[in-house]
Amino acid sequence: MNAELGKLLTFRRSALISALLVGIAALRIVSTYTTLSHTVDEPIHLGAGMEWLDHGTITGDASHPPLARALSAIGPWLAGERWVPAGNTLLDGARILGRDAHYDRMLALARLGILPFFLLACAIVFLWGNRIGGPLAGLAAIFWFTTLPPVLAHAGLVTTDMAATAFTAAGAYAALLWAERPDQRRSLALGVAVGLGMIAKYSLLVFLPAVFVAMYLCHWRGVRATPAQLREYWRPAAIAAAIACLVIWAGFRFSFGQTTFAHVSVPAPRFFDGLKDVWDHNKNGHASYILGERHHFGVWYFFPVTLAVKTPLALLLMVGWSLWTAWRKRLKIGAPLACCVAILTIAISSRINIGVRHVLPVYAGFAVIAGVGAAILLRDSLGRRAAWRVLALFGLFAWQAVSGAMAHPDYLSYTNEITRGHPENFVAESDLDWGQDMHRVGDFLKKMGATEVAFTPYNVTYVQAWARVPQGDL
Repeated sequence: MNAELGKLLTFRRSALISALLVGIAALRIVSTYTTLSHTVDEPIHLGAGMEWLDHGTITGDASHPPLARALSAIGPWLAGERWVPAGNTLLDGARILGRDAHYDRMLALARLGILPFFLLACAIVFLWGNRIGGPLAGLAAIFWFTTLPPVLAHAGLVTTDMAATAFTAAGAYAALLWAERPDQRRSLALGVAVGLGMIAKYSLLVFLPAVFVAMYLCHWRGVRATPAQLREYWRPAAIAAAIACLVIWAGFRFSFGQTTFAHVSVPAPRFFDGLKDVWDHNKNGHASYILGERHHFGVWYFFPVTLAVKTPLALLLMVGWSLWTAWRKRLKIGAPLACCVAILTIAISSRINIGVRHVLPVYAGFAVIAGVGAAILLRDSLGRRAAWRVLALFGLFAWQAVSGAMAHPDYLSYTNEITRGHPENFVAESDLDWGQDMHRVGDFLKKMGATEVAFTPYNVTYVQAWARVPQGDL
């Protein structure tokens, strides 16, 4: 029976079905573009991206690198928008968005620039699952990943979080291939993946090294390398590092000058300014909310709790079963598991507790682990004629698909059954209300014929400049 299943699901067929699932997910993402208004951070990213694209500088907010920001600005730039300095990066993005029909069009074009990162993440998830468990595991991994509400939510927003997810997965996968055979092609791929990751989001400067160390400890701990074997790796490693540095410098347009915090001239000075901003931000803390309590500095349980309520229970159950099966059968899922553990370990120590989006890359690892487990469960069940196991597996598939579909288009505010319909008792901010519903608030007020409104929304800037309701009606 296993041989028949293997013949039925070849790599090509698995890839085609996976592409169909990715296409469906992409349509779900695109359908939210004009339904949801911009979130609080999106104008900042768009404004900074347009400045980099149109003027080649980063004079405003430097707390994020330019890759995702620049890609989000390409659509509006091709539509004729340009960078017009307005005093700060938020207002720069606001002027690009404008209002009414122009607003919807610019927001959709900007959000479309993030979709390639989602597609890249899907490709890595499929390849990683296929590498560990074959075509069936790759297909199952894609199913889990493309039906995750947090992934669908942040793949449709002008932020750096989906880019971080894509390049954390790409960097980890490229490192695995390179460790097996550090030839020129794989050294180039690793260098490019790491370099692009560093200009995707600054957290990858910590995430990727931690992932590399964790995977090394998981796979090669105790292995004694001879001097000849070490020489086989150090030169390709140096080449990969040099390529990564070159990619980072290119991301900052090969600029050279002084940083804002030290009288030292360096390549890509705004890269180091951004790192300093992130360092200061983490040092000073950030207001957060978890389990009904407010905090200024991070608490260790923030991300475990957030993942517990923001992740569909079907996936959590599948990941748990997969880990148990892997331990029992000695399955080789150490790399994706190490990736998840490394990211969570770093995040738990952070003083910035904003939302699940800051650990979004763990979902790539979760999907691969669950995909491998699902493939093993299906193969074992077919071989033993265990119909109940097949039913249980497809029950989890259905649960995952339905729970996400019912949340459409509100993937950003999705929480699972643990919250019992009261997510505000558990999470807030970008896990619940990031200002994304101002479109619907405006439409409701217009429908009700409201002439005066008195309230303070989370997304204050929307009411000031972009509300759909004509100014004279309020």
